[in-house]
Amino acid sequence: MKTLKILDWPEKRFYGDSHPFHRWKNEFLAHGLKVEFYTNHLDKRLADADYLLLHSRYFAGGWQHLQTRNTQNETELMAYLQKMNTQTSRLIWFDAADSSGSSDFPIIPYVDVFLKKQVLKDKQYYTDANQGRNLRLWLDLLPKNAKTVFEPCPANQLEKIKTGWNIGFNDYRYFGYKMSRLSNYLSYKVYPPRFSAVVKKRNLDLTFRGTIHQDHGEVKGISDQRNYILALFTQLQLQIASGRNVSKSRYWKELRNSKIGLSPFGWGEICYRDFEIFISGALLVKPLMNHLETFPNLYQENETYIPVSWDLLDLEEKLDHLITYYKSHQDVAAYGQEVYRKAIYDAESFVRQIEQGIGKI
Repeated sequence: MKTLKILDWPEKRFYGDSHPFHRWKNEFLAHGLKVEFYTNHLDKRLADADYLLLHSRYFAGGWQHLQTRNTQNETELMAYLQKMNTQTSRLIWFDAADSSGSSDFPIIPYVDVFLKKQVLKDKQYYTDANQGRNLRLWLDLLPKNAKTVFEPCPANQLEKIKTGWNIGFNDYRYFGYKMSRLSNYLSYKVYPPRFSAVVKKRNLDLTFRGTIHQDHGEVKGISDQRNYILALFTQLQLQIASGRNVSKSRYWKELRNSKIGLSPFGWGEICYRDFEIFISGALLVKPLMNHLETFPNLYQENETYIPVSWDLLDLEEKLDHLITYYKSHQDVAAYGQEVYRKAIYDAESFVRQIEQGIGKI
């Protein structure tokens, strides 16, 4: 029996990124892998692991956050990684950032595996050849935006970058957040996610909650797609649920009553809203996702979601078409929901994905 020890992100234990590991501990055991969780990097029990997975957001108060990164905490982190690399058989860094880009490459020489939620198909973008490019690939198309430049990945370290798992495996059950510790131990058979039928009466044409946001400095451009959508709403003659944040119950009610759910890019390409839209039975409309690899792969163009261009210039025309011919596109919403539902109940595929990502010792 081998051990997979996880230095978890305490803020979102149970319902966040580590949720599937809690949920499927027995399935990992059946594969000869015992999963253990820790929330203190100085815990002596972290040593002697076959696999030690470090959740990058554990270090968000220091090095992992660009605004607080400095020479001192970088030196401390690298010393810690070097130490743990000598005490474990395989050291794994889980880059939990939202984007397919990464600002964590300075530490890649000190780990054995660099897991990400989503990885660019063109990994050469990460290397020196693209030095000076934007951390978020899609913003390279918008020259007016300030760049968030990342330190490139050394070419001889590129093979360490592996696709892990994305936030589709988080706990999206209604009480998954408020009762995270309790709901984590409630079987999905006892307390399942509440999927809504696609074919039902839906009085709203589309839903997108949010407000116009002014970006500053290095994060300029993050809200461009969101702001474009909100400005477009003033011109559309549609039944739209929009505006500031509302209660969770109202938010879900609106989604379940909507034909279309919009999910633009923000800090990253993949958003919690994607999976909430699948659960609600609405039709997911989202900027084109064919530049990345992720797991589960729920982004199949015109099969599980309707793609629009990154600049959103085709959005108005597509929305008009989708609303006019909504019934003929319900099969896309239904298939997207089916693929997502299957993925979150497929423990075997998840375990195999993790085994492949972390590599067998």
